[in-house]
Amino acid sequence: MALMTQPDIPVPEADADQRPWPDARRAWTVALLLSLASIASQFDRVVLNLTVEPVKAEFGLDDTSFALLQGVAFGIFYTLGAVPLGRLADRYERRIVLGISLFFFSLASMGSGLARSFSQLFLSRVAVGCGEASVTPSGLSLLSDLFPSEKLGRAVSVFFLSAPFGIGLAFMAGGKLLQWLAERWTLSGLPFGLEPWQAAFLIVGAPGLLLAPALFFMKEPERRGPGGKTPLTIPEVLAVIRARRRALTLMFAGFSMVTVVNFAYNVWTPALFSRVYGWTPAEVGIGFGLIMMICGTGGTYFAGWLSDRLTRAGHVDAHLRVAAFGFLACGVFGTLAPLMPNAWAALALIAPAMFLSCMPVPCAGTALQLILPNRARGQVTALYIMVISLVGIGIGPVVIGFMTDHLFTAPTDIRYSLAIVVGCAAPIMCVLLLLALRPYRALRLAGSTG
Repeated sequence: MALMTQPDIPVPEADADQRPWPDARRAWTVALLLSLASIASQFDRVVLNLTVEPVKAEFGLDDTSFALLQGVAFGIFYTLGAVPLGRLADRYERRIVLGISLFFFSLASMGSGLARSFSQLFLSRVAVGCGEASVTPSGLSLLSDLFPSEKLGRAVSVFFLSAPFGIGLAFMAGGKLLQWLAERWTLSGLPFGLEPWQAAFLIVGAPGLLLAPALFFMKEPERRGPGGKTPLTIPEVLAVIRARRRALTLMFAGFSMVTVVNFAYNVWTPALFSRVYGWTPAEVGIGFGLIMMICGTGGTYFAGWLSDRLTRAGHVDAHLRVAAFGFLACGVFGTLAPLMPNAWAALALIAPAMFLSCMPVPCAGTALQLILPNRARGQVTALYIMVISLVGIGIGPVVIGFMTDHLFTAPTDIRYSLAIVVGCAAPIMCVLLLLALRPYRALRLAGSTG
């Protein structure tokens, strides 16, 4: 049987729907392991966000230079590493690709704490980004072979809710950890002459080294759906992308705006509350951390549940609709939040903003899997990650830092930079996804990949 009769039309394999799906317990166990790997990556990113001021003081940085660590340093190799790692996931066992990557980025995270210059810290963030690039394409490809299409949205949402849960937990635990390390440093110093921020990186990178073996030993699921038997050549993958270019272009551009907003808040919320409201890292960790854990995970799970419900009701474009309208509402709350006169009013608006900002994340991952042949899922998902990372991670935080340094000049004016970026990104995203509905529906109705 030929792999595909035409590279631009998804054609279900004859036995795809006849094979039983994996046992639910096994499927959810894999989803849990994937979520833990994602949580490990979030801890590393948040610790850097919580150490804005000591890192700037250590290396004599301004806001723009610091933003380069999360934006350019992390973003460059997160984006460049995504596509080759996605191709490895489409050709080889995804559990091996994931395990090696987790081990590598955990070591690189610990290496951030040993940096003795800005260039060393910059290079360690590059290595972290390269390793973390495999988590999403490999994870989504695995889930698409463990859950049928009408249940995939909820499974993907559980995988992606690890991000807001991990971010929230990292803000809470990371803030307390930094406070404890600072107290120990003041009283008696830390081993090997480490600063508190350096010791924090060594501590948060260690759990990933312990989790990596679990990924190596889990069972690789059988590949399902169109194109599941034989790896695609690069020209065949390019043909898949060309055939879906209208939908993919609009989806990639729209979901890039989500990354702009989410990374803007994740990177700059500690600085916002420190400069404008006088909060300590521990206070920011508890306040923002609880919101991310409760509202972020709630929005992520709700989006998956609602999308699956609408899909069962016959709405093949449910994932794009849920994402578009949820994020449009996020723009209202997210724009007003940093302009509030006190910290508690700001948190009150950040809560619904985070709920709504997390809704598009599982919708994007699920929507992509449902219009792609099996052996192209990792690579196209990686291409998606590359695009949204370049726009969201590489540009978003840097724009806010640049605006604060050169447009408004006062450090407390970061509130206006944040409000402007969020207020522009949300309506742009909604319009782009609404334009993508028609070509996306055509792909879904042309054939199922589930």
